[in-house]
Amino acid sequence: MNDDKRNNNLHNDLNLDLPLNSSPYTVVLIVPTGIGAAIGGYAGDALPVARAMAQVADRLITHPNVLNGAQLYWSLPNALYVEGYGLDQFAAGHWGLRPVTQNRVGLVLDQGMEPELRWRHLQAADAARATWG
Repeated sequence: MNDDKRNNNLHNDLNLDLPLNSSPYTVVLIVPTGIGAAIGGYAGDALPVARAMAQVADRLITHPNVLNGAQLYWSLPNALYVEGYGLDQFAAGHWGLRPVTQNRVGLVLDQGMEPELRWRHLQAADAARATWG
């Protein structure tokens, strides 16, 4: 068998006849806590890894240990940010995911909080609203 024919058979075996963009290249990035992961696992400190992966993937699915609050400053337009239970349901095939164009944020304050501390928290929330809408 000549090289051209062999390459053509390999090409067909790998289904390379499909259009390159027939489905998005999706990556799920999970960083567990409590195991000493070198790339993160606490409050968004895996953001550099997520940003690198988002550059090569069409869609990045991740969770709070990876992005957390840092997502507000360095948003990744192709990232789907899913909390733990939702990520479990997606991975098990029970749920599908779809991008949203507007997120909602809730603020819950402890009723026993000192008035000055409560005021500071409300100022921070107002600043976030003024900045991000």
